[in-house]
Amino acid sequence: MTAPRRAWRRLARVLAVTGFAAVVMAVVWFRSAPITASGSQDIAFRPITAPRDAIRSLAPFEVAGAWQLTGDPALVTGLSGLDVLPDGRLLAVGDRGSRVVIAPPAWVGSGPRHQVGKLDKPPELPVDTADSESVTVDPATGAYWTAMETDNRVVFYAADGSRRADADPAAMEHWPKNVGPEAMARLADGRFLILGEMRERGRDRTFPMLLFSGDPVKGAEPVHAHLAMPGDYKPVGAAVLPDGRVLVLGRDLRFPFRFFSLIALIDPHRIKPAALVRAQAVATITGGALSDNYEGIAAAPGAAGRIRVWLVSDDNQQQILQSTKLLELTADPAAL
Repeated sequence: MTAPRRAWRRLARVLAVTGFAAVVMAVVWFRSAPITASGSQDIAFRPITAPRDAIRSLAPFEVAGAWQLTGDPALVTGLSGLDVLPDGRLLAVGDRGSRVVIAPPAWVGSGPRHQVGKLDKPPELPVDTADSESVTVDPATGAYWTAMETDNRVVFYAADGSRRADADPAAMEHWPKNVGPEAMARLADGRFLILGEMRERGRDRTFPMLLFSGDPVKGAEPVHAHLAMPGDYKPVGAAVLPDGRVLVLGRDLRFPFRFFSLIALIDPHRIKPAALVRAQAVATITGGALSDNYEGIAAAPGAAGRIRVWLVSDDNQQQILQSTKLLELTADPAAL
């Protein structure tokens, strides 16, 4: 075969792969037109059987439960942030301003119920400012903060869900709007950790890491550091363990359209000005029935000294290649 013909074949393959990838990305990330909320407060849990390979790859975590969630199609969808409320229910927030309080499956029929609705938003704000990517709860009061990707904003809500204060931290001012503050967690001492989803320049392929001395909404200033994730994973969620370490949820979308997820660990004590902090991989989800676009992670103390970790997936308002899944994991913190 002549050199020109080989070159043309290589070019044809590249164009075919590129075109297919573009179609896949459009399918994966396309969001349908907004649907009118039905007002339903019901959430259905369809159990998912965890394959053996998935159970092995998640060790030292054990799978306590796995479900596909369905509910109001306008609100129980696009869930990107997750944390635990003081009463043990889960608070999830979403791409289009969803605020979904999920009573764990074991509570169904008894105890506090689900609450499905919208985040409190002043009517004068544009619709696209509803893109909440993460949430962190004050376990003492039930008040919570969200980080919004579209305009790089942090919003504070009272425990009753009323919106009380907004801030646009200067440290995030120039972050790209579609890969901004993807992960946020409030440490036990009141500091806030915010992670950006965009890669920084440099051979370490890091992500921006901000550790605020206090509440960003009250004007606290951050320390700037750099997070290195394993492989090609991007940080999409963060949760604080009872011992102070932080779990970072990573996501990687691989050709042709397979989601891989990673749970990694970082030590906040290592976050210093300009420091390079490397997340240490703990567990993965690499395919099968549990695989999906996980973006939210939460952690809480469990029974007998163990911890409980929850993951929620973002279906991007479409059910073609993604769905809303909820995982409950448990682990001995000494094994992490």
